[in-house]
Amino acid sequence: MKPGRRLLDTVPAWLEAHRDAARRSLQRRLQAPVLSLISIAVLGFILALPAYLWVLLDNARALSAHVDHDPRIALYLDGVEAATVADLERHLETDARVERWIWIDADEALARYREGLADPSLLDWLDENPLPDVVDVVPATADPETVAALREALAATVPGATVVSDDDWVRQLNSLHQLGLRILSVVGALLGLGALLILALATASELRERREEIAISRISGATHRFLRRPSLYGGVMTGLGGGVFAGILLLIGIGLSRAPLEQAAAAFDLEFGLSLPGATHLLALLLAGLLLGWLGARLGSGHALRDAP
Repeated sequence: MKPGRRLLDTVPAWLEAHRDAARRSLQRRLQAPVLSLISIAVLGFILALPAYLWVLLDNARALSAHVDHDPRIALYLDGVEAATVADLERHLETDARVERWIWIDADEALARYREGLADPSLLDWLDENPLPDVVDVVPATADPETVAALREALAATVPGATVVSDDDWVRQLNSLHQLGLRILSVVGALLGLGALLILALATASELRERREEIAISRISGATHRFLRRPSLYGGVMTGLGGGVFAGILLLIGIGLSRAPLEQAAAAFDLEFGLSLPGATHLLALLLAGLLLGWLGARLGSGHALRDAP
């Protein structure tokens, strides 16, 4: 018989062995529904917490986009030659990092300032306009490094100008967001490790309760792979249930948080709607649950079978 044909003949037996392992694992969980539901609930809570925090952090970043605080660069052209101003205009028109720019004439700036005074006559004593011409530049992106590079390029184009930017808030916001992501990563990793250990301990305890059954199976020739297979399917079932429960908890949490957050945004005159997690996020929860369930069962079964007689 050819090797390929022999391999195909073993496929039905392999599938039947896996079906039998999955069936036995499901029966054990149905025989102890409370413990099974507790394991699913614990995993669901552990998965839902970092997912909920991530959704809030992502929405907070989206909320900042509604705030009209685009970084700006102001060039004060006091005593700058006309040729240099022409070079600056060419630079602003050709630089892709510039979204738009506005020339503010000194006389126009003084007129605006005068209109804002309660008593415009206070400026009548001025012999000449003390304000310089100003170029107000809006960068195409709020990325701190891009804004800093554009500021340096403009300063090099007009050496005699005073260049001022208000992108400090961008760096602060970016730092806070990165800090939030780092904290969330640490919290998620610790919770995932805790879930992994809990599932491994539960699997090991289950196998230790079946010491006699495992010993008899070994006498009849059962391998570690055969004995471990039902536990792996049990871990996958627990992980799948935990992922589904985590998704339900996440949707409930976002639903409960939507109204208060939108009211808080409205108090600051911001149009903001808390976005629900999409199918990708829910699928990620399912995959995370499956992975943790399988790994926990793998670790716990491997340790318990090594210690079993």
